[in-house]
Amino acid sequence: MFKEHAVPILKGMGLSGEIPSAILPDDIERALDLIHECAFMKIDDHVDDNQNKVRISQKTRALPLIELLVRAQKRKCEVIWR
Repeated sequence: MFKEHAVPILKGMGLSGEIPSAILPDDIERALDLIHECAFMKIDDHVDDNQNKVRISQKTRALPLIELLVRAQKRKCEVIWR
């Protein structure tokens, strides 16, 4: 994921948005709760008719990170990003 897309997602999780950084197992549940409340999580992908391009939503971009955090939470391990 590119930094320009990652920072808003990380901030939506209540994190600093700094890269590199990490999240500890005890903080994952709160981060997941916050990200699901974010406004951008309610916007789906769409086609920009003017440019005939598909616009990928932050929701779609966040899903792999959310899945990773859910797995880390189950295993009680931290997640580090660079």
